[in-house]
Parts: sequence; C-alpha cells; structure tokens
Amino acid sequence: MVVIAPVVPHKPGTWRVIYFDAPNRGEQIRILLALANTPFDDVRVSPFPQGLDPYKKAALGDDSPLLGTDMCPAVTAPDGTHCVETTDIMRFVGQRVGMAPEADSAEDKRAMEACVLANTLMNTVFYGLLKAMIVERIFATEFGGALWRLRGAAGGKPTPEPAQRLQEALPKIEAAITGPYVLGAKMSYADVSLFAILREIFEFSVFDRAALLAPCPKLTALLDDLEGKAAGWIEERIEKHQLGIRSTVDYFAQTNTPVPWSRKRKPA
Repeated sequence: MVVIAPVVPHKPGTWRVIYFDAPNRGEQIRILLALANTPFDDVRVSPFPQGLDPYKKAALGDDSPLLGTDMCPAVTAPDGTHCVETTDIMRFVGQRVGMAPEADSAEDKRAMEACVLANTLMNTVFYGLLKAMIVERIFATEFGGALWRLRGAAGGKPTPEPAQRLQEALPKIEAAITGPYVLGAKMSYADVSLFAILREIFEFSVFDRAALLAPCPKLTALLDDLEGKAAGWIEERIEKHQLGIRSTVDYFAQTNTPVPWSRKRKPA
C-alpha cells in the first residue's frame, strides 16, 4: 500500500518549498533559504513520483502551486505567489531574500547564466551518472562485494559524455567567478546553485575532485567557503532526512537495494 500525505497548505507570511525527499534538484533552494536565515515549510513529497499527485492540476485545478507544469520543485512566497522551474525559482527567491542583484542588470544576467550552467550540469552529469553510481554501490557492497566481482568492474571510469561535460564546464565556471563569488564580494543564488550541484557531483566515485579542481582556485575557494556556511543545514539534512548516511549515492543505494534484508527505510 502506497501512503501519500495530504496537501500541506501555504501559510500566509511563510515560504513553502515543495520537492521530493531527496537532496537533488530542489536541494539548492533549501540551501539558499537556509543560508539566508529564512524559515520555510520544507514540504517533502513522498513516495516518488506519486507523492506529488495531490498538488497537481488534476487535484487542485487553478489552485495548483505547480502552475500547470505538474512538476517540482515549486515554491510559494510569503505573499502567496507561486514559482516553478528551478533556475527561475533560485532567482525569484534570491531577489526576495537579498541574495540577487538588481533585476535586469548586467549582474542579473551573469548570475542567471551561472545558475543555468550549474543546473545544466545537474541534468547532464549528476542525473546522467546517478543511476550507474547507485548500481555500482549496490554491487560493490552487497554480499561482501561478490556481486561486483561477478559483474566485472570496468576500472571505475566515468562514461565519456558526462565527464566531458564536467571538464568543459569547470573552466567556464572559474572564469565566471569575479570575486570570491560570481558577482564579486557578495554571495548570490548563483553561488548556491554551483555549490549545491557540484558538491553532489564530486561525491561520485568516478571523479577525482582534487585533480579536477586543481586548475580552478577560485571555484575551489568558493566551494570550500559555502561548505562551511552550509554545514549546519547539511548536517541536519544528513541526520534528519538521510538516516545519518553522509553520501547521497550511499543513501540511495541503501534505501533502494533489491536485497530486502539490507534495505533501509525512513521512519513513517
């Protein structure tokens, strides 16, 4: 039996973030609000994908916060305004919490370009490799790694296209950073997108983070800076939502393994 939680209504005067219970695409929005010290209703719909059904147009009609897309993440601002599409959400939230440049300025364009580039990496690199990384982890850990030895490890190399996309993007990101941050001295939503997405990508076992970042001192400093600033949120996320499992890949592997006696579940 699949248990789906009812709709969490928007509370006027409060932010609401609707996303699946996973530190993937929508996590950058959660981190942005956390870094802005802005409280929000963290609505984690579950299970995937049925948990989103109560918020869709078929269920809520014109009151759907998904604005006809039937997809998330989606946010509702304190005044009741909804926003969808991840890059638009980041700008929308950033403008309202003081982490975005003036609208329609040259800096606004640069911030959005960096945010779009980060989310392109989410699509092509993170999601391009996530399933393979989870399968690799399951095969490497179940039955003492016997499944991995039977499967025949291929040397731990990333598939060519995602790796190439990452290698091509890193110099562009380095060039986009003008300060300690993309826009100079002040952190913006663009920096949060880059941090949240690259942090997850560099957890993949096929990537050598130190080697890839060696030619990118500005990006390295930015990632280290935000790692410190976001540490409180990330620790809370790990303990409260990831069963204490630090790696996202390990978390997905342990909660989705086909071996029933190894599978972990969050408490209801």
